[in-house]
Amino acid sequence: MAKETLLKPLIPFGWLRTILFLLVYLGAILLLGFLQLDFYSLYSLICIATVLLFLVFTRYIDRVNLVDTGFTWTGFEKHAAAGFSLAIAILGAGTCFLVAVGQLNWMEVQFNGQSFALSFGLMLMVAFAEEMVFRGYVLRNLRESTSPIAALLVSAALFAIFHGANPGSNWLALVNVFIAGILLGINYSFTKNLWFGIALHFAWNFFQGPVLGYEVSGLDIPSILTQSIGKNVLLTGGSFGFEGSLVNTILCLLAIGILAVVYWKQYQIKLPLSRESGSEV
Repeated sequence: MAKETLLKPLIPFGWLRTILFLLVYLGAILLLGFLQLDFYSLYSLICIATVLLFLVFTRYIDRVNLVDTGFTWTGFEKHAAAGFSLAIAILGAGTCFLVAVGQLNWMEVQFNGQSFALSFGLMLMVAFAEEMVFRGYVLRNLRESTSPIAALLVSAALFAIFHGANPGSNWLALVNVFIAGILLGINYSFTKNLWFGIALHFAWNFFQGPVLGYEVSGLDIPSILTQSIGKNVLLTGGSFGFEGSLVNTILCLLAIGILAVVYWKQYQIKLPLSRESGSEV
């Protein structure tokens, strides 16, 4: 059982807490962007600042225990394994398809232990930081102000907007990041637990970039496999990586459909169209 809320939130409206949090979060990212740091140092610092910001808002604005934000591990190990496996399944199926139609091949294999370790650590931090922000804070607080379905859609849209400035971004890439936001958040909508999303997010970024050689949301990261992609950007995703591919769109929508059916049967409920009981007006 999760611990009870310590006190009433300092700010009574979930949507207002969400706006304030995102403004501070965006401001922190912009300020850190002015620092003359290398790629790994900059993104590591952003992740650390994000976690600290999450902890401060959760404790002093929301006034809830950390466990109440979705970090209960016991009983959710299978959810984490499912998220991790799903990421590999989607990437594996999509990559096999691109190879089969001649839109992807690998030129060489190279392994740099230092780069690999740095990428592993960075992808792990990014997964934790972004899931804390968009599921652990934004989705959780929006659920108090609107229906779970609306909260999921809005949190996914915000997730896409915050990726809009990434290199190689285009309309399909943003649509796919929006769909990814739904995929990452659908488990939380039923379980209020973050481990499925964290595991999926980490496996997705890590195997997509440092292993298979795709760009990760437009970011070029050192990888074991060096790719040569075809000219059909609609299929390959171009410079944004597999996340900008129509293949990814289809596979992620299929995954969302399957998860929705499984969760509705497993929990024997449908997401209500109104706010959760006990939320503020």
